[in-house]
Formats: sequence, C-alpha cells, structure tokens
Amino acid sequence: MIQPAPPRWLERMLLCCLPARDRETISGDLLEEYREEQLPRLGAMRANLWYLRQSISFLAVRSVQGPPMKAALTCVSVFTAAAGVWLALMEHILKHAGYGERTAIAACIAIQGLATLLLLLLDGRFVFRAVVLMGAVGVALLGASAIKRILGAPHFEGFVLLIGSALIVQGVLTLLFVLQTRPARTP
Repeated sequence: MIQPAPPRWLERMLLCCLPARDRETISGDLLEEYREEQLPRLGAMRANLWYLRQSISFLAVRSVQGPPMKAALTCVSVFTAAAGVWLALMEHILKHAGYGERTAIAACIAIQGLATLLLLLLDGRFVFRAVVLMGAVGVALLGASAIKRILGAPHFEGFVLLIGSALIVQGVLTLLFVLQTRPARTP
C-alpha cells in the first residue's frame, strides 16, 4: 500500500534547507505529522500548503544564521518569487489584452527569486552566479521601470510600487552578496 506523502519537490526543498545531521529526523517528524495529523484534518491540498510553510520556515532559519544581508536577501527573494507567481496567476485568470507577455515577465520574476534562493542555499558555481547576477540587474531595472510607470499613470496601483521596490532591493542585495562572497569550490 502506498502511503500518502507531500509532493516530491516539497520534500526535496525541505532536505535542501536542513543541515545534513538533521535531515532524517526532521523530515521524518514532519512526514509523520503530515500523514497522521494534517492530511486527515485539512485534506491533501491544504496539508501540502502546511508542509510548504514548514519547509519555508526551515529556509528562513538557515538563512538567518548567516550575515544580515543574506537574511534580508532571502526574505526579499521569497517575497518576489511569491509576487511573481501571484502576478502570473492573476494575468492568466484575468486575460486582459497583452496578458501573455505580462505572464512571461511575472514568471521571470518568480524564477529570479527562486534562483537567488538557490544561490544562497547552495553557494552556486561561477556560471550559476553569473546567470543570477544578470537576472539581478534585470529585475532591478524592471522594478525601476515599473515604479516610474506607475508614478506617472492616471491611476495608482500600490502593489506595483511595492513589488517594484522589492525587485530593486533584491537586485541590489544580490549584486552586493554575489560580489562580496566567493563561490564554492568544485571538489
């Protein structure tokens, strides 16, 4: 009989967030609570969201253990990744004229946020660092452009100002972080 479990990608994300010595214990405890408590009480979708929240909490703990800039970059990257997903979903649901292009831009925002988180977690190699740096410049420019556009628009959209500001902060912090840290060495 197959035991119910959260999606594999969620389990893998959790394992990436945990120190090697804690992986088996913590992942086992979460899986047990997922199966015995959360799944019967919440159903599959909400139990998966619960598991995602738990995994993200370990990501937050791991990132705060580093320098303050790393913690700030982690927080803003989580926000921009979530904002990119939200924007893409809204564009897809509303389907206003030109939604395909805006959905692609929102997906790029989410991907850059996730790539920055991956860089922070894994101390990426040179090529990956270069890609994240280029993306950092791109999201900072995109944020500045969005702010400039919304400040001159006939109707103000507060979420554009918030997300645009977060993109600028993410871009600048990513540039500073990558330029101040050395890449992990290949064995």
